[in-house]
Amino acid sequence: MAVNALEYSLDVITSRDLKPALIVGWNMEAITLYDRIVHTPALGYDVRLFLRLEGETDRKHYKNVPVLSGLNNLAQVVRQRNISEALIVLSPAEKQYLPDIVDVCTELGLSYQIVSDAYDEEYGHLVRDVIHDVIGSIDFGPRRIFDFLGSLFLLILLSPVFLVTAVAIRLESKGPVFYTQQRLGKEGKVFRVYKFRSMVPDAEGKSGPVWAQKQDPRITKVGRFMRKTRIDELPQLMNVLEGDMSFIGPRPERPFFVEAFRKKIPFYMNRLKARPGITGLAQVTVGYDETLEDVKEKVARDIEYIEHMDSWMMNLKIILKTVLVVLRGEGQ
Repeated sequence: MAVNALEYSLDVITSRDLKPALIVGWNMEAITLYDRIVHTPALGYDVRLFLRLEGETDRKHYKNVPVLSGLNNLAQVVRQRNISEALIVLSPAEKQYLPDIVDVCTELGLSYQIVSDAYDEEYGHLVRDVIHDVIGSIDFGPRRIFDFLGSLFLLILLSPVFLVTAVAIRLESKGPVFYTQQRLGKEGKVFRVYKFRSMVPDAEGKSGPVWAQKQDPRITKVGRFMRKTRIDELPQLMNVLEGDMSFIGPRPERPFFVEAFRKKIPFYMNRLKARPGITGLAQVTVGYDETLEDVKEKVARDIEYIEHMDSWMMNLKIILKTVLVVLRGEGQ
């Protein structure tokens, strides 16, 4: 049925509907991909360029599509040819360039797809197939509706908890009830995340941005209880209602730490491909960040979730594990 739908769509797709794209890579897989795209307009791409990464090529065109050399030309050709998406098709010997390509695409705000089965397990979680993406793509409209209605319902239902928590915070220490902080959301959008204040006012006034530690002296008594039960995260229901967050997804990180981690962890910026969540696969399997290795493990789990975020079974398991964490008071 999917094939018939593709064949039917050939008659209604025009060049105006196609996304201007380039293929990063010059090999047999790249040529095969181009031919598939040409013969299947429903994929939605207008390939305007091949970019070879290693060495020079005597062949300057393939079927009237230019072939250029050098990764350093990527930013220039994207701007000159109004490219909106990169299709990355590397040979096994070229996979060393993958982190650099992803970084350039992210800096340019360029969408990208990794299109190959020629990578080993190290990058296996990133491999995607364009045709699978088109035929098996998921309409996330229902997910947004669920987020909106679910967050609205919970905000009303939990309003007594909000009131009691606000009173407890003010009785223990002076300062605001709520705490807001800049975070990076989907595609790098900056937004302010809402939380109940669990630390003393101006907790980072002297230290600057730092991770919270076990037995952190800045955490108040009420704050310690809120963190163990995750009550401090409840105001993020307002972020979900506003559309900056979802119930499930990668946790949103501060710009300061994103800039530090993206230089040390390959594909860290792939976390920004999805709307961040109040909870997520990384949170219920890895726990809190204490070392760089913890962050790397969380990134792997975040990307794993993004690749399978259409699985309602996985989402249900994450919700159930989150409930268990709250009931057991395993927060920090």
